[in-house]
Amino acid sequence: LFLIFLLSAILPFTIGGTHGHNKRGHHQELAQRARGDVGIHKRAFDNARFTFYDVGLGACGQYSSPGDFIVALNVAQYGGGFPGPQCFKSITISYGGKTAQATIMDECMGCPYGGLDFSAGLFSYFASEAEGVLYGSWWFD
Repeated sequence: LFLIFLLSAILPFTIGGTHGHNKRGHHQELAQRARGDVGIHKRAFDNARFTFYDVGLGACGQYSSPGDFIVALNVAQYGGGFPGPQCFKSITISYGGKTAQATIMDECMGCPYGGLDFSAGLFSYFASEAEGVLYGSWWFD
């Protein structure tokens, strides 16, 4: 009877102590590993294909003018639903030493992943429309 009492008194501390110690050690290991990689990284798309198109009523449900700094985002990144989950988000575009901010207002059916279709005004800010296709970088703001 004394042996059963002794085991029932010691057993919970033995199991609980070991379990708690392992959790604490595991947490400290994770915390130590995380210290070196806590920076915020921008989601940039480099060497992205930029073209231009005639704007109007976009897939986001609003009208745009050729002079507006807007883009149509490729199908793969645009997402489903109406309006799409990327609609009205601001992005920054970089090409040839220039940068500009634009708003996602449409979906580009023929653009590759990472690719954008610019309004005529936005394209002209970076280069002549005669260039036709540009390759640059962009990221979500």
